Amino acid sequence: MDPILLGVSDTIESEFDSEIYKNLSPIEKYHSLLFRSVDKLFGFLGTDRSLIAPYLTDFVSIEAQSLGREGYGFTVKDANDMGFGGLACHTVDLGGASVGGAIGQAHTIVKANPYAVVLVAAADVPKSVFKQISDLKRLTATVCHKDWEMPYGATLIGLYSLLCERMMFDTGVTSEDLEEITKHFRSLAENNPRAFQYQKPLTEKQLKKPLSGVYSTPMIAIVTDHGFATLVTSEFMKQKLIDNKIIKKDSSHIYLVGSGQSAHAEYFIQKKDLKSPAALACERAVASSGLKRSDIEYAWIYDCFTGMIIHEAGLYFGVSPKDTATSLRKGKISNGVREIPINLGGGILNYQAAMALSGATGLVDIASQYGLAVDPIPEKVPTPPKVSLLGGNGGIDSINSVILFAKDKPESVIREPMGLQPLEVNVPSPKPGEKATILTASTIYFNPGGEKKPPYLIVCSKKENGEMVLTNLFAKDRTEIVSKEGLELGKSKLEFQEKDGKIQGFLLS
Repeated sequence: MDPILLGVSDTIESEFDSEIYKNLSPIEKYHSLLFRSVDKLFGFLGTDRSLIAPYLTDFVSIEAQSLGREGYGFTVKDANDMGFGGLACHTVDLGGASVGGAIGQAHTIVKANPYAVVLVAAADVPKSVFKQISDLKRLTATVCHKDWEMPYGATLIGLYSLLCERMMFDTGVTSEDLEEITKHFRSLAENNPRAFQYQKPLTEKQLKKPLSGVYSTPMIAIVTDHGFATLVTSEFMKQKLIDNKIIKKDSSHIYLVGSGQSAHAEYFIQKKDLKSPAALACERAVASSGLKRSDIEYAWIYDCFTGMIIHEAGLYFGVSPKDTATSLRKGKISNGVREIPINLGGGILNYQAAMALSGATGLVDIASQYGLAVDPIPEKVPTPPKVSLLGGNGGIDSINSVILFAKDKPESVIREPMGLQPLEVNVPSPKPGEKATILTASTIYFNPGGEKKPPYLIVCSKKENGEMVLTNLFAKDRTEIVSKEGLELGKSKLEFQEKDGKIQGFLLS
């Protein structure tokens, strides 16, 4: 039995009276976003909570990271609070890959049980919660290793900029590529009243003021309060809901044809050789669908940073990053055979993004292409894509999820994934006197509340045995180096020495 998706709703802050909303507590805002999303979805389907409750079998949700609502018990409580007692509840915590992970969980449930009716819904309120410097410090402590990264002033943006600097060095992608791509996706959101960047044109000044390395504020995902809901079931159960007058008889759907997921390591420095899980996740999704990458006609690629669109799209489709960057300047990527459009809603750089829920922006974007979004984005492809891809990325390129949707019932047969290579974990263990080669380096200009005051340089270097180490960089006279100017990635060498109670890198050549 092929799982289907019946609709997608999302709720944004501006749907509420501004005075009332700002005076709500964070948990009240959370419930408002979650409940409204569910009610909008059911209204779109011609039903309500009380009518559909007897037919729901499962509730899949995502941990609200800003509220610290961690654990299965909160998912059960949310189900009960919505009037859905007794459901099988499932909690997903894959960072930015969570929406794809939640849809993948629903896909698995319905494949195993064609009688399942699965509500997937969640909310988070990071814009309301993360206002103090202490909150930003808490975020850094969540994503950075306490011993191997934080003592050197590592930040989420800084670590992602290390990945981007290396990609640019290896592939010829330029800062101009990043700027032009960023401009294109901002232009898609400027005319959407539901987009955070609505009527907010980019300026050159914004693009040229870096926060870390090549990344300026417009190249980094926004932070908003957001909620979403969708329903996944089988064609059999959809017809039963129609026959029993639970949902409207003209309800449409798309097929959930494939799902894949891959996790590497929790922290940047543990990602041996800076490898990514993106290619593995995509291969698993494509194999589970029985389709080919060239069948995909539309995609939403997770854009937490502009460079990550290039990086993930290239890995998903086996296309070089430079060629991908060139296509992305006009909002397209290659599926290996032809160029296809992506992220017509402007992505999480511009629409809405609530941390682990960020992928909901992609779900709304893709649902809009099929007429299944309660509040569709303005930009759409001329005809519904035969196959669409939804990608998600969590951690520091640590977890990846990929979902494939199809307009028509699939006739392809599942196949075995090909060329799966395990991802290795790096364990730093530098000793004074050891030498290493600098892999990548980035200057951090912004670290509010951090103990280390910007600007400063973080470098990731590699010992002869392949072990990677993150440090700052010092000259032979023990003065700190704050710029990567003059460094040659892959050639410049350093020596580890103790300084102020920790291992640091001292430039040799």
